Amino acid sequence: MEKIETGGVSLAYEFRGKHLSSAGAVGQGAAPRPVVVLLNGIAMSIPHWNPISDALIAAGYAVLLHDMRGQLLSDKPEEPYSLELHAEDLAALLDALGIGAAAIVGTSYGAEVGLTFARDYPERCPALVLIDGVSELDAVLAAAADSWKRAALLDPSLFYRVILPWNYSAEWLAANAAVVAKREAAVAQLPREYFEAFARLCDAFLAIDLTKDLGSIQAPTLVVEAEKDILKHRFFANIMVKGIRGARYAEVTGAGHAVVIEKPMEVSRLIAEFLSSRFPGAVHGA
Repeated sequence: MEKIETGGVSLAYEFRGKHLSSAGAVGQGAAPRPVVVLLNGIAMSIPHWNPISDALIAAGYAVLLHDMRGQLLSDKPEEPYSLELHAEDLAALLDALGIGAAAIVGTSYGAEVGLTFARDYPERCPALVLIDGVSELDAVLAAAADSWKRAALLDPSLFYRVILPWNYSAEWLAANAAVVAKREAAVAQLPREYFEAFARLCDAFLAIDLTKDLGSIQAPTLVVEAEKDILKHRFFANIMVKGIRGARYAEVTGAGHAVVIEKPMEVSRLIAEFLSSRFPGAVHGA
């Protein structure tokens, strides 16, 4: 893991795999293989992506991961956050690494940051994958996010228990009791600043207002929905599919909201297939 300063904040990041320029593509007029940026959900950190990152690297992609400001491994300034600020941070990170454009893949909070990035930096986003994200709130989703914020500020173990049923399917929870207990114990040891920053991330999410901007998204887009997601369900996916010109839809069966954790190989396959359809000349599996 490395760190980089942007906007007075230190962001933790990892660049994995080998980035090929256009010289690495084959076939006349072939588009170069893009770097793939994986954007965290609100309570995620870089290691949560490991299975998907490994699969994409095996498919021939370089992968960039980072914890956003306010997340576990990065700085947590005591100031308001916003989706726009996260998008600015990502643009600065790409600049620092000499990456002009990248395929953006985000899950949940990361999908909303990715959508914001695609709107604000269209020339830097040649492809967009939105996994269990939304472009607006309803009363239930707003109440859920508010309860997460309140629990985070009250008690770490309570916080983890409050978010569990919203994130995972019944089948995953039943099969992973030991994993849940281990993660709860780890969350209970996190410092107070983590939970205060999490509350600010919730505030940034609760200010979301992106549906009106969907028509301006230029990037070819794949919207992925988990069948058993009760938090950001198909109603929200349909809004984005209808609002983004030419957007495709895919569903992962048998998974809850944390589909990137429950079924990482299925998510990896969908991402790789979508990118291959956009960049057919790129060499994969090398």
